[in-house]
Order: sequence, then C-alpha cells, then structure tokens
Amino acid sequence: MDKNKQKKQVKNNSAKKMRQRFNMGSSIAVAVIIVVLINIFVGILADKLNIKFDLTLNKLYELSEKTKEYLEEYNLPTTIYILASEAEQDDRIRSVLDNYMTENKYITVKNINMKENPTFGKGYVSNGETLSANSIIVDAGDKHKIFTRTQLHEVDNEQGDALNVENNITAALKYVSSDVSPKAYFIKGHNESGVKGAMKKLETENYETGEITTLTEDIPSDANLLLIINPTVDFSEMEISKLDKYLTNGGNIQVYFNVGNHDMPNLYSYLEMWGIAVNNDVVLENDSSKILPLGNNSQSLTITNILTDSDFTHDLIAKKRSLAYITNSSKSLSQLFSQNGDITVTPMLGTSEHSYTSTNYENVTQGISDDEQVNTVAALAVDAAHNSSVYVSGNTFLLQSDDSVLSTQFSLANYDYFMNLINYTTGRGESFTVNKKMLLEGNIAVSKTASGIIMVFVVFVIPIVILLIGFIIWIRRRNL
Repeated sequence: MDKNKQKKQVKNNSAKKMRQRFNMGSSIAVAVIIVVLINIFVGILADKLNIKFDLTLNKLYELSEKTKEYLEEYNLPTTIYILASEAEQDDRIRSVLDNYMTENKYITVKNINMKENPTFGKGYVSNGETLSANSIIVDAGDKHKIFTRTQLHEVDNEQGDALNVENNITAALKYVSSDVSPKAYFIKGHNESGVKGAMKKLETENYETGEITTLTEDIPSDANLLLIINPTVDFSEMEISKLDKYLTNGGNIQVYFNVGNHDMPNLYSYLEMWGIAVNNDVVLENDSSKILPLGNNSQSLTITNILTDSDFTHDLIAKKRSLAYITNSSKSLSQLFSQNGDITVTPMLGTSEHSYTSTNYENVTQGISDDEQVNTVAALAVDAAHNSSVYVSGNTFLLQSDDSVLSTQFSLANYDYFMNLINYTTGRGESFTVNKKMLLEGNIAVSKTASGIIMVFVVFVIPIVILLIGFIIWIRRRNL
C-alpha cells in the first residue's frame, strides 16, 4: 500500500508540476499576447488619428500656435499633393504636412506616384515651368501654389540644412483662400538700393510686386503700397505731386533711408508736411546691453525699442520680441507735431535713453549731440480723412538683412514687424513669421520634456508592468 501511495503521490506531484508549467507558460503567453495586442491597437489608433510625438529639441515638425489659430478658421477644401510615392517622399516634409491635416479637417495630404501618373502636374504649370520629384502643390480648386523640395527643405553648406515648411505652406493657404492679391511697387530712378529681402517677404505673403519709375511713369491705380528704399537722388517736384495725389486717394508709402544719404530738399520737405523730419546724422547707442555682435564680423546689431504699443506692435511687445539694425547705420527722425488736422504722427522705433547722435558720419566721435536721449529711428503718419499713411525709417536693415541672421542667429522680429506694419496700413490684418528649423546633426539632442517622458517609461512604467505580471504569475502558482 505504501508503495502504491508513493507512486500515486509522485504521479500527482508530476501532474501538479505539469499544470504549474502549463499555467506559467499560459500566463506568459497571455501577457505577451496582451502586450502585442496593445501595441497593435495603439499603432492603429495612432495611424487613424495621426498621433505623433515630436521629441526633437527644436520641435522640428510641430506647428506654431499662430498657424494653429489660423487653421481654426480655415474652411476651404484644400489638397496638398506630394509628387512622390510614400517610399520616395521627404519624410521630414511629410511629417509637417500631416500636422496640417490633423489640425484642420478641410486639408488633405496625398502622394502622387509620378512614375505611375507622369502627366498629373501638367495642369498646374505654365510658361515653361517644370515639376520635379517631391514638389508640393497646394490646391484649393480655383487657385494653387507650387513649391520645390529645396524651397521647403533648404540645403546650405554654411548655415546647415533647415526645414522651412510652415512659413511657405501657411502663406500658400492664405493665398489660395484669398479673393485678391494686394500689390506693392518699388520706386526706381533715384539710385535706390536693392531690396531682395523685402520683395521676397512680400511675395511670400502673397503680395504682387513690381517696379515703377515715377519720373516717367504714373503710379498704378491698383497700388496698395509704394516703397522708396534708400534713394540718393532727390525727387522732382512733378514726382512729389504724383506721390501727393496717390496719398490723397488713400495710398500708403514707406520711405527708408541710410546714414550718408545726400540731402534731398524736395523729398525731405514733403515728409515734413506729414510731421516727420529726417536728420542728417548718425544714431549712436551707448547702452551696451542693446548691442549684439554679428558672429565673426566686425559689425554689430543695435536692438531698437518699440516706442508705441499699437495694433500691429502689441503682440511683439507682449512676447518681448526684439528688432534690430546694424550699429551706426541709422539716421534719427524728429516728430514735428503729434496731430495736425487729420494727420497723426506716432514714433514707432527708437533707441534707449542713453543714445546720442553725431553729424560726422566718418568720425562719429566728432559732432556729438550734447545730451543722451531716446532717438526716434522710425515714425508713422496716418491721415484719417484720406485713409492713407506715410512711414519713414532712418535705416534699411529691416529690409535688406539676410534672413539667416534675422531668423536663425538672433530670432529677431524684423520681418514680422515689417509685414504687420504693411498689413496694418493696407488693412490686411496681422502677419507672422515662423523661424526656419535647423536640422541638427551629430549626437541626438533630447529636450528636458522628452528626456522626462523617456525616463518615466523606462524607470517606472515598464518595470511596474513587469512586476505586475510577475506578481500575478506568483499568485497563481501559489494557489495551485
């Protein structure tokens, strides 16, 4: 009997161990299956809802709050075509485009395989234009905008690669959803400076640009804005008469000077009628906190203060954004009156209270003004009766500076101020610029937020899940 009991006991123990092994294996298998199913579910959910987490240091793929605010009001069905298959597309550009689709239900992003559909883009091009691989077409039916891959993914051996997707795509959405395109003309014939930066920015903001010679041409009736950039030859009385007629009909003029401009009595006298006097001097900032070195160059930037909180400067002031011009490159301006009839004059940009001026351009230590004071370097005159405006700046840096300095090196607000001013005077509302985002190379840089998320998952979530599974297995084995 004892031997039979022992055999039975051994058999029972063996069966018990088999059940334990089976239960343990089953528990592990169930845990693995649960993890796999969760992973699949999360993956499907992420694809359906386009859920992505941008853990890059400079939020490479995220849209700015300004763009998100704009997309809240956007209600025009729009398709963004990528002329490449999913396997051949620029994934970095696609990641940004997907966020537009996430933020707005009217926007769709589609890939067009040009090998399978080589004639797709013919209806979008004209004047001998060609489309290349990874070109982007923003199509709203009646209007469209085309970008090459290099316009969105910029390659620069000196500055480094950068993504400039958001600025271009948001501007394209504004363009395709607008009924008309305002027109800005640059005046020629007075040895004016080239202003590629200003023209490029205006065109990005969907302004049509052109040039006119006021000495021989009349000012076009469709001109929303005239720009006079660093003239060195005076305007004739006939040209001044044309400018005055244009302003009487509700026009807007911006005039930019630089240090060393020749005296121009006709133009200066006309601006004085608008309450703004241009001084033949150079502004010198004596507050070291307002001076920023320009890399390895001998020049430096002077941070200028926004003197008036207005509709087009309020956001810049609230966010403490900085504007600047090249040191010792600005004339000072004098406000001749605050209000004269329907004309109101407002100082817009100026120095610190520790600046002074010199009348000697070549040797600024001579001809210095007696007292330190705030010196105005930009002013705006508005005629309420005729709905017209004259803006005068003592320097041209706001227009001519390379955007790699404005956007990348110092993140200055010059372009935003420039466009906000134009849109304010022409009645188009606020503009905004999103800095190009540099593609970081070398070691992966992880932000504090990203590193915190990773730490929580690695140090807490994963170990806790493993402990729970182990505890469940232990409880089940103990109760067997």
